[in-house]
Amino acid sequence: MKLFSKTKSASCSVALAVALAAGTALPTVAGADGLTTNIAVSNMYLWRGQNLSPNGGVVSGGLNYGLGGLYTGMWTSSETGGHETDLYLGFGGEAGGLSYDISYWHYLYPEDGKIADSDLSEAVLSLGYGPVKLTAYQSVDDKIGAGATGDDWLYATLAVSVDKYTLTYGAWTGFEKANQNASNYSHVTASFAATEEVSVSVSVAQAESGKNIVDEDPLFQVSYSKQFDVK
Repeated sequence: MKLFSKTKSASCSVALAVALAAGTALPTVAGADGLTTNIAVSNMYLWRGQNLSPNGGVVSGGLNYGLGGLYTGMWTSSETGGHETDLYLGFGGEAGGLSYDISYWHYLYPEDGKIADSDLSEAVLSLGYGPVKLTAYQSVDDKIGAGATGDDWLYATLAVSVDKYTLTYGAWTGFEKANQNASNYSHVTASFAATEEVSVSVSVAQAESGKNIVDEDPLFQVSYSKQFDVK
């Protein structure tokens, strides 16, 4: 998940670190026992319908440890002006055909200097049934990057996956009062898993009325990711 000071991204270029997902998208972490590592490269940091690396591509990677549904780990990515490191802890599983996952993510931005003002945290809840998955990301900070204060934000997605295709609708709410240059917005992202390692995505964002600097042009992302078991 990425904020470019996560929501500094939203205030600086609403290119606003849980999933979630690899520089490209934070890694999928629940479900695998043992220690795994992952690495990914992409032409952009596509995060919640916005490009957080307008100056070029990104490289990311992480470590994850899972045991009986419980998982923890870290994920890091390059980005414009520095890098981001995410720490997370969560639990996921399935009951009666319903998949669930609840986690806590803390996003670190060392280059920002004032750690307390730039780091952010979110609580994430995901529920899935068949091809449909609903995920909510709730802030647990009273600031939105760069020392600004304001209402808590909520970001939610509804995703439908069929075979190698996934269509995701995502929407933001709650952070516009603290960011005069960015309003709430939504996006639609279509993804295709060409292989187990290569994926292609097209994303289009739409901002609400009012002053904003959300990039509404279509964004095209190509990424390669690979996961390894650590013996």
